Amino acid sequence: MAELDSNRKQDDLTWLENLQRNSWEPEIIITGLILAFLFIFPAKIYEFAAYLVQDIGTGFLLSTLVLFYLSTVISVFKIFFIVQLSLRFVWAGLLGLSYAFPKGVNQEKLFKTAQGYSYQHPDEMVLRMEKICSMTLAYPVSISIMILIFTLYLGSLIAIKVFLNLPFMAIYAFFIISLMAFAILMASMKKNKFKKWYSQTILSSVGATYQSNIGKWFTIWYGLVVILLSIPIILNDVKGFNLFFNEISVSEADIDWPISEFYFEDVHPEEKRYPRAYAQSQIMEGSSYKLGIPFYVDDEKSIELLNVKFQNKLDSLSWRKIEAMPDLYQIYIDEKPYYPKNWLPLKSSISGQKSFETILYLDSLESGIHELRVEKVMVFPDFLTNQLKFRYLENWSNFKFLKP
Repeated sequence: MAELDSNRKQDDLTWLENLQRNSWEPEIIITGLILAFLFIFPAKIYEFAAYLVQDIGTGFLLSTLVLFYLSTVISVFKIFFIVQLSLRFVWAGLLGLSYAFPKGVNQEKLFKTAQGYSYQHPDEMVLRMEKICSMTLAYPVSISIMILIFTLYLGSLIAIKVFLNLPFMAIYAFFIISLMAFAILMASMKKNKFKKWYSQTILSSVGATYQSNIGKWFTIWYGLVVILLSIPIILNDVKGFNLFFNEISVSEADIDWPISEFYFEDVHPEEKRYPRAYAQSQIMEGSSYKLGIPFYVDDEKSIELLNVKFQNKLDSLSWRKIEAMPDLYQIYIDEKPYYPKNWLPLKSSISGQKSFETILYLDSLESGIHELRVEKVMVFPDFLTNQLKFRYLENWSNFKFLKP
């Protein structure tokens, strides 16, 4: 029986060694597939964050936190796997070198200034690079487990915030306190049941293996460098999301230099959502002009509150009676008010965005450049206290168009 167990153990070790030698094949396949997925995913994250703001009503701050967090995760993994694939490229080159010149450096054929030095053998370089490649792939694997747990926890807090209608600061404070409590527990020198259990997990074991073999500070600095390298990618992925901050007017910079794809259908990607008022094109065709207003679930909540609690505010602005969601908006063309006769509720079959659309009849408008401005009134909860506040937005949306 003992001999049988020994043979089985030896077979397992042989299988493992063979698997380790050929690990480069699944590494390249896995890295390639994950990279392809990671370059598609940021657009989905952006749309998910916009969906949280518009259709779920989580609030801009919480949705921005989700967007930055998920963008950081995706960008960091992009850097990890790009480094991994680049190292495999170097490994493939060294492998070809070892095949073409198995004996390595021929000292006699070198220039005299390069003779007499100890050069690495091609086989040694291949083996060393093989270990580096395998080590580089295992690092993000260990982080992915921690990120998965962290993401599930963050998702649970968001669900609680939405269902119980809690203020953002309550969830944020609980989130920060829980992270600090976990950090203090893990930094404690005393052993406890939780730390004993955690030390036996894959996440802890992989981290300890790295720290004990390549250095604890190297492991930390490697992760920090990757995060720093990912910052430009993160900033690019979240560009323009400030326009989904429904509770504020657009900035002067956005008015002077608007991002055209957010305002005009003819240059707008079909899978993306509109944050503010949008039109069919920057150049008018004919005498009519189609205009759309995106749906925000918080606007639906504002209608009754405005009529009941803030009627005096509406009267001071000479605002018309608010009966439906489009009544929250007032359209101006060249600073002259325009009152559409009706609004058509629509839902995009591609992006899933809800919106209201109307036709502006502008026969009397002269040829040239014109400004379309949208004012808005709304009620929103303060992110600290959750108390309701009235907001009048003079430039909720603002863009220029051309009538030929």
